Amino acid sequence: MDNASSLITDAHLLLEAGSFARSRSLTVLAQEELGKALWVYETFEQAWSTGDEEPRTVDELHSRGRDHVRKYAAAFVFGDELPMFWGDYSSLRQPEEGESWGAAHERWRREADEAADQANRRKQAGFYVDRGADGAVTSPSSIEAGSTEEDLQTAAQVVEMLLIKDHIRMKHDAQTPYDSTHEQQFRLLPISHPEDWTAAPESFRNSGGRVFQEADDE
Repeated sequence: MDNASSLITDAHLLLEAGSFARSRSLTVLAQEELGKALWVYETFEQAWSTGDEEPRTVDELHSRGRDHVRKYAAAFVFGDELPMFWGDYSSLRQPEEGESWGAAHERWRREADEAADQANRRKQAGFYVDRGADGAVTSPSSIEAGSTEEDLQTAAQVVEMLLIKDHIRMKHDAQTPYDSTHEQQFRLLPISHPEDWTAAPESFRNSGGRVFQEADDE
């Protein structure tokens, strides 16, 4: 998660410098790291809360750890929870008319795979000069901004969501010592919530996350 949040901030620097293609590529890489983190979290969440030190294996890391599409797809599915996490249930997925839940889940899986495949192609386009299917040569320098800024903000919010979930777990469900995620959350704020960040007092923006820690300590 630390690496995912750092990739988000690096992508933001590239976006501000006008390097849109590479910004987009790092955004995709951050989501791939989030996908790996989700596999780890699902395996160890309960053990981290109870202090159980029994060895465990994250099977997905062995079978899919180098599969870029699978890692991104895991983050994509997790990202569906973002509106509901902030109280907006209007986007709750439901089967289409006449569609079974099983068929709906299969359709959503295909959508996640397609999104992941497209993201992987966008990531590669941001790093390499290549020749497309139509024979045209493509270069990162020719890629325009498009939705890069919006995509980066969404990715930052999804990474932030898992950090907040882990913070809540440690505060309310864990019997083990608190292990702060404040540093990672704080570095994401200018990107995940830019308007709130701009409106925040300078003392907060310069605090490096200490405000969060002090509030928890109290």
